[in-house]
Amino acid sequence: MTLTHDTLSNHDTVPTSLDIGPDRLNALYQTELMDSGPEERFDRLTRLVAATLSVPVALVSLVDTKRQFFKSSFGLPEPWKTDRETPLTHSFCQHVVARAAPLVIEDSTLDPLVCDNLAIPDLNVRAYLGIPLLDQDGHVLGSLCAIDAEPHKWTAREQEILADFAKLVEEQISLRERVARLAQFDEQRLLIQGELAHRIKNIFSVISSLLLVSSRTESNLDGFVRSVTGRIQALSRANDFIIDSRPEGNGVACGLAGLMEALLAPFKRDEKQAIVSCQSITVGEKTAAALALVIHELATNAAKYGALSTGDGYIHLECNSLGDTLKITWREIGGPPITQNPSRKGFGTRMVARTVEAQLMGTITRDFASDGLLVALEIPLSAIGR
Repeated sequence: MTLTHDTLSNHDTVPTSLDIGPDRLNALYQTELMDSGPEERFDRLTRLVAATLSVPVALVSLVDTKRQFFKSSFGLPEPWKTDRETPLTHSFCQHVVARAAPLVIEDSTLDPLVCDNLAIPDLNVRAYLGIPLLDQDGHVLGSLCAIDAEPHKWTAREQEILADFAKLVEEQISLRERVARLAQFDEQRLLIQGELAHRIKNIFSVISSLLLVSSRTESNLDGFVRSVTGRIQALSRANDFIIDSRPEGNGVACGLAGLMEALLAPFKRDEKQAIVSCQSITVGEKTAAALALVIHELATNAAKYGALSTGDGYIHLECNSLGDTLKITWREIGGPPITQNPSRKGFGTRMVARTVEAQLMGTITRDFASDGLLVALEIPLSAIGR
């Protein structure tokens, strides 16, 4: 890129107020660079800029609507070096962002664009050369700038050098984002592995519970086989209920009541063991999958320790929309008395909480009352159709 001094110096018509649109601001915050700690990859470049251009100060400056944050600085005086930011009253870089173009100032005291800027007396900014820093979509995030304490006639070669350094800064920003995404994917992979292992463990626990319950209620082998087979098939139907709701499965978004019935069917011996009272609400595929995980976990624990582990116990599941919120109440009745709250939260409890909060954007509370567990979920109705 060839930059001419005449072109870069022509800023007589540039507005003096910062105009940063919402897309540009969102792009800036998505980088997660604002208020982040120092990083050698950026500090190395500001040192090289200062040494190559023989200037006392070089900055990687990121600009939002109220301030400029220095991701990296070389030669900046205190307290600005420690603060790592200034208000826009002390910012030349805001004009680079506003114009989305390089800015050349040979003597700030004579330049009408910045002659009243407080960076001149407070930071001793006499000459300034700034190059826009762009993300991959072309949004201006800030500026790579060289600053001199004396008037400086910036040559075309100096401008080209700083533009090359700006490209290196942009590459580091892009690399940093890619590394962050890979770390996020790795974290998600570990969570999925843990969830898969937990689900497999739960499958065996559920089947064991079904075998135990069936052995208590069936007196002959044929009846035992029919009972166990039916319950295992019901587990499969609950999964099919979710899969068939997908458009490619020739289904439609599933109803909340039907989903709950399908999820509880494998755990009950008769209709009285699970009373479902739900309004007619359409549930999207992602929400259905998340609710399946939550209800399956509650039912599994009820079958192992709670109301469904006894002959007389039952579940009352109620779903009501209140304003813009869906409230789901899970109440266990007739199970073993609860003498104390659990002393620790297992993986399943933590996974349910993460599912409700992260996937359903809701909240979950548990009340370990002596006469049975009470669980309350509150989910925004705006999240139900997803």
